[in-house]
Amino acid sequence: MGLIQYGIEKAGIPAISITHLGNLTRKVRVSRALQTKFPLGRSFGKAGEVEMQRQILLDCLQYLKEIKESETIIKLPYKWKGRFGKVN
Repeated sequence: MGLIQYGIEKAGIPAISITHLGNLTRKVRVSRALQTKFPLGRSFGKAGEVEMQRQILLDCLQYLKEIKESETIIKLPYKWKGRFGKVN
């Protein structure tokens, strides 16, 4: 994903990633990213949690405008409710 984001940024289009693995994302050196503490594959939270998904999307748009320093990773404050891996 980092190479794709780099290519998009090089073309003059701002981009932002969502990551679960901040340390790995730092090594890839993406321009900007948001980190969630959700299980892999659940970047926007549990299925059906529309408000949380909407808020994370709004966070992406907000930080896309606000982050000016390259290689910035912001940890989002959202918590996974219930057990990891349990699908409702």
